[in-house]
Amino acid sequence: RRNPMKPTAALICFTQNGAKLAEQLIGQLNEEFNWYGFVSSRTKLDTNLPQKEGSLSDWTGEWFSKVQCLVFVGACGIAVRAIAPFVRDKFADPAVIVIDEQGKFCISLLSGHIGGANEWTARFAEVLGAEPVITTATDRNGVFAFDEWAAQQNMKIENPGAIRKVSGSLLAGGQIRLRCDFPLEGALPQGVVLVTDKQYDVRITMKAAGRKSALILIPPVASVGVGCRKGISDEVLEQAYQMLLAKGNVHPAAVREICSISLKAKEPGLLTFCQNKGLPFRTFSANALNAVQGDFSASAFVQKITGTDNVCERSAVLGSGGTLYCKKNAGNGVTMAMAVAPYTVRFSGGLER
Repeated sequence: RRNPMKPTAALICFTQNGAKLAEQLIGQLNEEFNWYGFVSSRTKLDTNLPQKEGSLSDWTGEWFSKVQCLVFVGACGIAVRAIAPFVRDKFADPAVIVIDEQGKFCISLLSGHIGGANEWTARFAEVLGAEPVITTATDRNGVFAFDEWAAQQNMKIENPGAIRKVSGSLLAGGQIRLRCDFPLEGALPQGVVLVTDKQYDVRITMKAAGRKSALILIPPVASVGVGCRKGISDEVLEQAYQMLLAKGNVHPAAVREICSISLKAKEPGLLTFCQNKGLPFRTFSANALNAVQGDFSASAFVQKITGTDNVCERSAVLGSGGTLYCKKNAGNGVTMAMAVAPYTVRFSGGLER
C-alpha cells in the first residue's frame, strides 16, 4: 500500500548502467518516495524493473500529470524531447530530474523551486554520490528564493507573476519589505526586512485583499465547520461558503479542510461540495465535539437532534486545534463557522532543508 503522504515519482532508464542506478535510487529512497520505475530498452536488461509499454512520448504524457517528480536516467536530450509537448508552467509542471547513466551528474531540469526539483536533485545526488547541477539564479548566487521556501511551507502563491520582481530585486542586492500577519521565528533572510505598514513587497496572510503588485503568500490555516439539514444541496453549501469567506475577508487558499459531525459523514451534498473544492472532509463524534472548550452559540434543537449544542463552531475549532475566527453563519438550512490553527512562520536565515 502506497503512502499518500509521500511524494510520487516516476522513473525511466534505458541501459544496464541506468537500470543499476535506478534500482539503487529507488531502493535507498523507498521510504521517502512512492516510486514507479520502468525500463525502456530494445534488449533484455538484468533488472527487476518492469518494461515500459508504448512509446516514450506516451509514457511521459501519462506520468507527467500523475506524479510530483519525473526522473530520466539517461541523456538530457532524451528528457527534453520527451517532456516538451507537455510543459505548461512552473506552477503546474512536476519536477523533472535527469541523471546521467554513469551517475556522475544529477540535473534539475524543470520546476526547480515550486516543483521541488532543486531540493530533490540535491537529495538524489547525495544518495548516488553524484554532482548536483542546479542552474536557477537565486540558488547559484546564494539568494533566498521566496517561491521555493513558500512551496516547502505549503503556502499558496496567490499571484505568481510577482515572484520575478521579488527575486530580481534580491539578486540585484535590493531590499524586500515583508509584512507578516503571523508570529515569526528565526532570522530573516539577507535582504529581507519586516514592516507593518502598507508599503510591502511580500505579505504572508490569510486575507483575501492585499496589494496587487506584492507577492502574496497564503498558508492553509483555516478549518470550516459545517452543520446542515439532511438532503442539503452542494449549491446551497457553496453559497453559504462564499458568504463565510466574505464575512471574514478570507482567501479560499487559506482553508485547509471542512469539518462536521459524524452524523454527516455520508451526506451526499456535503461530500460533493468538498470534492468540488478539493478539500478533505473530517467528522467528529458528538462526544468529541462536546469536549471542546470555548464559548459557542448553543442550540437546544441541535442538541436534541445531534447530541451536541453546536456543530459548526465546535467542529471548526476541533479540526483546527486553534481558535474561533468567524462565529456561526446561518441560513437556508446551513450553519458555517471558521477557526484558525496556531501558526508560526519560520525562517532560518535561508532555505530550510
